[in-house]
Amino acid sequence: MDEKKIKLQEQEVEYKKGLKWCTIPYSNIKQAYLRVEEVNGKLCCGVANFDMYFLVLATKAEETIKIEASSKEAVKELLDHLKEKNPDIEIGYKK
Repeated sequence: MDEKKIKLQEQEVEYKKGLKWCTIPYSNIKQAYLRVEEVNGKLCCGVANFDMYFLVLATKAEETIKIEASSKEAVKELLDHLKEKNPDIEIGYKK
C-alpha cells in the first residue's frame, strides 16, 4: 500500500497533519470508518465532480481524526489492518 499521509507501524498509526507527523496507538482507537466527500471543480468546459476519500479515527478521548487517503480501496485495506491490530475497534460509521 502506497499512502503518503498514513503509515501503519507495529503499535501505532502515523499520520501527516500539516507539515508534521503525529501518532496514535492502536489501543486508543475506538472507531474507524471510510468517509467519502464530493468536491465540485469548475473547469473551462463546465463543472467536474471528484470524490475524496478519508480514513476517520475516533479516539477513546472523544477526538475525531480525519486523514486523507488516495483511494477507497486503500482505506479498506487500512481498516482491515486496524481490525487485525486491535479487534476491539468498531469498523464502520455509527452515530
